[in-house]
Amino acid sequence: LTMSEFNEQKQDYVKSVEGLEEGSQAYAEALEACHRRGAERCRKVAEMHRGLYVKAAQFIASLRGGTGDRGVPRAYIEALSAFTDHAPHKPLRDVAPVLRECADFGAWPDGPLGDACPLADIEGEPIASASLAQVHRATLRDGRRVAVKIQYPELQKEMASDFMVFKQMGAQIQSMAQGYDVMWIVEDFEKYLTRELDFALEGANGEETGRCLAHLAPAVFVPRVLKDLSSSRVLTMEFCEGLLKVNDPAGLQKAGLDPLECADLICATFAEMAFVHGRVHADPHAGNIYLRVREDDLGRKRPQLVILDHGLYHDLSENDVRRYFCKFWQACCSKDHAAMDEIGQRFAGALHRFLPMILSPWFVMSGRGASLEDLRAAAQGRLPDSVGLRDVADFVVATRSGGANLIGLLHSLGYVRGLLEALGYPERRRVQCMLRYAVLGDAAGPAAAPRPLRCGERLWMSWRMNLFHCQVCLTAPVAGFLIRYTGASQMP
Repeated sequence: LTMSEFNEQKQDYVKSVEGLEEGSQAYAEALEACHRRGAERCRKVAEMHRGLYVKAAQFIASLRGGTGDRGVPRAYIEALSAFTDHAPHKPLRDVAPVLRECADFGAWPDGPLGDACPLADIEGEPIASASLAQVHRATLRDGRRVAVKIQYPELQKEMASDFMVFKQMGAQIQSMAQGYDVMWIVEDFEKYLTRELDFALEGANGEETGRCLAHLAPAVFVPRVLKDLSSSRVLTMEFCEGLLKVNDPAGLQKAGLDPLECADLICATFAEMAFVHGRVHADPHAGNIYLRVREDDLGRKRPQLVILDHGLYHDLSENDVRRYFCKFWQACCSKDHAAMDEIGQRFAGALHRFLPMILSPWFVMSGRGASLEDLRAAAQGRLPDSVGLRDVADFVVATRSGGANLIGLLHSLGYVRGLLEALGYPERRRVQCMLRYAVLGDAAGPAAAPRPLRCGERLWMSWRMNLFHCQVCLTAPVAGFLIRYTGASQMP
């Protein structure tokens, strides 16, 4: 059925634009309508097969990461993003055999929980469901509430056949795309999914992240794992009350929180993890991280960031990528062309000129020979029209040779950037926050906690960001005027 839907959509793309001139209005409208039909087909397939297909849908929904509609068409993002919030779930009885791996449950679910079971109660309806597992609220014998994450029992058995289908689809896409290799996507997806299916590894990841961010408490909270009630397919952790959607500014305001303060906390936390600790959360989407209200010493309502899912992290220690990434961000902010070229080539080879644009549209200002359209695109927070789908695809392939999974880093940054955009976070503020941790992380080894900025570093950062902001604000209107009234392509 999956291959049938895939072949049907493939033919739909061919027929929809047949005889239309590429770049024309009719071509664009036909292609957009085809995107919508394809997105709906993908959604139905994911809902029907669940498991790895839902995970693949979540992966596609997150791929934009700085590339805008040039990466994945908006229709697919909108149709598949629902799976990041609530995936289909199973009755508790169906996952009960997996739960029995970590404790003696007696006659349950046919009868009451046994006396030897550490749980006094477990709710039948899940409070959350994801692509690989669902979460049930439970109560320990001592009255503490916990969240029990239970892996779907069929995943391990179905992996081989599902990935065979994915590889067949990848091979067909490659033949349609003039030989462009997309098989690496399937291979990486398979490799990382295998790691995510090990909940013991997820528990260890959570503990390590908790240690790295302990100095940020109580602003950041990582739930504690109960190891004696966990296994490779079951993860039991502290239950968190009062969670708020991280990408819902109206809901945050209603709870008494300032969305910009929430965005500051999100940006700073994930920037510190990447630049200072070299740990990159692979899936920081709205289904894995939340906010809740806490009160400070003066009784004021402040945000607390809650990080729930730790199934997959990328380590930036390989080839010293963490420190080079710190230096690259600083070089982009200071327009150090020599450093941008040297480090960019290390990361992405001959296509390194695209890396600054992917990290931030503002960094178009940092490159050599930027056109007027490039400058206007930077001010509007998007990639220039001169950067096409093929450019983005070739760039992604080139970065795979950069070491330490630079693709995973860009993927994670894209997730976080999407959350910040939903909260109305200015790009200037994001670039400045990232610059702060790039400066603090520019050391030989990862620090236990970032040190305070020195006076000279604060002054340099303030000067660079003010200059950057002035360039964007002043240049973009001039660029728009010259493009519209003179037809110029370069600044005089």
